[in-house]
Amino acid sequence: MTTARTSPARVRLAPQVRREQIIGAAQRLYADRPYDQVSTAELAAAAGVARGLINHYFENKRELFLEAMRQSVLMPVAPLPDAHDRTTEERTRATVEWILDAATTYGQAWVNASGAANLHGDSDIQAIVDEADDRAARLVLDAIGLPDDAHLRARLRPMAALTKAVCREWLQRKTFTRDEAATLITSSILLFVEEHTS
Repeated sequence: MTTARTSPARVRLAPQVRREQIIGAAQRLYADRPYDQVSTAELAAAAGVARGLINHYFENKRELFLEAMRQSVLMPVAPLPDAHDRTTEERTRATVEWILDAATTYGQAWVNASGAANLHGDSDIQAIVDEADDRAARLVLDAIGLPDDAHLRARLRPMAALTKAVCREWLQRKTFTRDEAATLITSSILLFVEEHTS
């Protein structure tokens, strides 16, 4: 007796839900492989959609890649720790631990995506990474109780590159323990802002 094979029924999703499903699939693929090694057909298969639906939601493969990048580098995090009654050093350490908690959860995709500007050298990717770095600087300033000042943000933005490099050493290469990573990042932030905290 032959059993007829049936394709799984496609589920109709709200447009925003479907769009996020496609972006999530792209993030998973790009976490392991660079842009030019992932085809549109693979993206569609990973998302469980027809290839034409990728072009329905995104103008082209490049637009989907950039959106996946944007969401990866703007790493979701838990609420900032409440550290208003602590010293600047204690607030900074608590903030770094908060960043490392998020890196533990989102680390592989975040580290890979955050390094993509260097890998691809494209101005649109660099703009996304720059936006994320500026946002991170604002969050850190807020968390450690310093004003959102353009000069302070400029001092802290280079910390984003150091933080990503330290997270790569800790999460991928295993050359740092989490505590060593936290200590290095904390002491570096304090060095960058020390004239404003004394």
